[in-house]
Amino acid sequence: MTTRIDPLSRWLLAPLRWAALLSLLVSVGVFFAGAGEAQAAPACGVLSTGAAPQATAAVRSACGLIGTPYSWGGGHGAQPGLTYGLCDASNGAPDDCHVRGLDCSGMVRYAYDLAVGEDVVNGTTRTQWPSSRAVARYYRADGTAPLLPGDLVFFGDTAPGIHHVAMYLGQGWIVEAPYSGGYVQVAALSSHGDYYGAIRLYGPGDSTPTPTPTPSGGGKYWVDTFANAPVYGSPTSTTSTGTLYQGTNYVYCKAWGREVSSGGSYNHWWLKTDPDAGPGGQWVSAFYLSRWGNDTAKDNGGATIPDCPGGGTPPATGKYWVDTFATANVYASPNSTTATGTLNQGTNYVYCKAWGREVSSGGSYNHWWLKTDPDAGPGGQWVSAFYLSRWGNDTAKDNGGATIPDC
Repeated sequence: MTTRIDPLSRWLLAPLRWAALLSLLVSVGVFFAGAGEAQAAPACGVLSTGAAPQATAAVRSACGLIGTPYSWGGGHGAQPGLTYGLCDASNGAPDDCHVRGLDCSGMVRYAYDLAVGEDVVNGTTRTQWPSSRAVARYYRADGTAPLLPGDLVFFGDTAPGIHHVAMYLGQGWIVEAPYSGGYVQVAALSSHGDYYGAIRLYGPGDSTPTPTPTPSGGGKYWVDTFANAPVYGSPTSTTSTGTLYQGTNYVYCKAWGREVSSGGSYNHWWLKTDPDAGPGGQWVSAFYLSRWGNDTAKDNGGATIPDCPGGGTPPATGKYWVDTFATANVYASPNSTTATGTLNQGTNYVYCKAWGREVSSGGSYNHWWLKTDPDAGPGGQWVSAFYLSRWGNDTAKDNGGATIPDC
């Protein structure tokens, strides 16, 4: 029996067939167009110009690490270099204590150490980002145009949420230690959707004026100040005698004095200078230096400004700033079990440390106790270093990675 096809149905089906074929061709075209846009990763190397010699050397050192296994916690030994990591299933690294390699921050630390012969960027991503060694700092809003090879690029939605660091190669590419089970590799910066910012550890050229001798035989050290700053007759005075204008200024030497602070930033160093308004030989707080961090006094080239003759020196116990992850009880001694007050969660200062009773939870523990002034209760009480948010078991360091001294 012959099947009869209605001519009208055949007429209606033809456009549908063409539409289906056209749809298929468009899909194939879109697929290959997308494939054409994807770029193969370039060979690891310095991909643009303008970086400092130290930075380009660090890029080459990082490229020499291509293929090195990722290991969570790897590269954080006493000296830079490959180490066995940590077995930490909660961070996707259940077997990394058996893997000798580098994590992301350990990789950039090792690359710079190989390049310059100095451990210039120790610590984790969260302590590397605020490093006082940075000579320039960029944020997401600045885009990637200012970046140069050797810059360290950080990822996270906020500063406390920074979770990854890589080294910039140029032209939108990075070298990174990516994740547990992976290897040091080249990747596109855009492959991470949460670029936060970048720091530069060495300037692309030292345009700092060469220090010249003063009539008294001392040297001038050139520094950048981020705002007009009051000057004083001594490092402990509270009566202003003039003003040092924002910009590049020279200073002679430093002395320890009263604290100048704002929020979590502070400085006890004072710099002898000749102000723009007022008599010569006055003192300005190193708080106003734009390139460095807390209790640091360096010139624009990174040289430590020398002590003034007869100048004050740091006390045996200064303030060390730490982040605490929760509100913590404080006690009258490192072995006491009766709480005397509370230290609130956040950034707090402590003076020194002492060994005492263990505070623990699960596999986390700490025997160090830190002397502090709590938010509630009398001053000079003790809080467990267990509450430090940046460090591990039986470790007591400040936010910059410095070991807190013994009391």
